Amino acid sequence: MALQEEITSRKAYRMKGPVSLGIKAGDFIYLSAQLPFDPKTKKIVSDDFREQAERCLKNIEIILNDLGLSSEYILKTTVYLTDMKQYDILNEVYSCHFKAPYPARACLGVNELPCGAQISIEAYAMDTRALEVIIASEDSIMCKNGCCQVK
Repeated sequence: MALQEEITSRKAYRMKGPVSLGIKAGDFIYLSAQLPFDPKTKKIVSDDFREQAERCLKNIEIILNDLGLSSEYILKTTVYLTDMKQYDILNEVYSCHFKAPYPARACLGVNELPCGAQISIEAYAMDTRALEVIIASEDSIMCKNGCCQVK
């Protein structure tokens, strides 16, 4: 039995080559860096940095939605920028997709990204839905001296 499974999506753009959209290992989800490709046109969405950043985050959301998850399950992202002067714009776009507590984040300046992209974002998430059910059920069960009763 494989401990990991490939994440697939008919709605997301998938780069050519030996790369998966992501890997799920137990409850952990590792998404490959998303470039600002429009999944329908299979082209970079625009030359505008803000639109590219928005598209990268939307691409991540598409993949998570296919897993039944949302951006709330993201624990950490790594952002690659070809121009660190775009950092403030990145923060504006980022704050529209996440709410506090924000995921941990690393942001790195790079010389070049595939296909002339200005930004690429990878994400790490955790599917905590099973744990959420357990925590919710604890509210309806009272345990004393090893005996549990439904409230």
